[in-house]
Amino acid sequence: MFLSTSSGQQILMATSSALDSSINRPAVSGGVRLKYIRDASGTVLKEQWFRPPLHLAKTYHEKDWAINLLTSPTAGLLEGDRMEVSCEVGANALTALVSPAAFRVHTMGQGFATIHQSYQVAENAVLDVWPAPIVLQRKSNLKQETILKLEASSTVLLTEIISPGRANFGESFEFESWSSMLRIYRSGTLVAFENFKVNPRKGDAADWKQRFPEGPYASIYILTEVPVEDMSEHLNQLSGDDVSVGASPLRNGGLGIKALAKDGMALRKTILQIREKLIAQTGIIFPGMLKRAQTFFY
Repeated sequence: MFLSTSSGQQILMATSSALDSSINRPAVSGGVRLKYIRDASGTVLKEQWFRPPLHLAKTYHEKDWAINLLTSPTAGLLEGDRMEVSCEVGANALTALVSPAAFRVHTMGQGFATIHQSYQVAENAVLDVWPAPIVLQRKSNLKQETILKLEASSTVLLTEIISPGRANFGESFEFESWSSMLRIYRSGTLVAFENFKVNPRKGDAADWKQRFPEGPYASIYILTEVPVEDMSEHLNQLSGDDVSVGASPLRNGGLGIKALAKDGMALRKTILQIREKLIAQTGIIFPGMLKRAQTFFY
């Protein structure tokens, strides 16, 4: 999602200036478009395009895996901004996308910011999407759309984390609205669909806020050839005083998992526990580099 380095710097400076001095700041539209393939040397990033508000770091390789870090060189998303994440994983490729730092959605007027994600995973490929939280700051508006298409033989671990404000600033559910639409297709069949909107002022988050007044939310989907449906009850037992976990089987195999936690520390611990159990069940050896790259959790 970046142009050249110099172009990215110019965009960043304009964005920073707009934050301080101009309500007429031009909206930013960028993101990343990635295409991975598997060749004799392992998984390689064959095609790439990136532009603010995201930056694509150099590809890391471990065994047959390709690992990329997505970071934001700008302040985050402001009113009118649009961020796109498009990722195509070819047959037999092993890929991980990691965002090791929180991503902020700022105070807005009447408008909103948009995040559009599209993932396509071919036969026998693996994709792990593991970001740090999206932080919904006071009076922010965010619209998200995520589409995942994968084959029956492929494996995907898709994670999303939402923080309902900046705890250090005393923010708690002061964002204006957050809407999300998610569709997952497996071999052309719709296996999961979400479509919701959360507006705290209208009481949409009352149960969430009552349970954990400052607590973050996580959504995890695991789809793999190996049966994981029987893990639902075991994952649900991770619930306790500081976290609530709910896991449900998906149509045609896989699990959808939701978690609410007292604070970021409790959520990090729970996500690591969930990941360890799910990865062990798949029998796939995930690279150790992921732990070193995902500094938000380690």
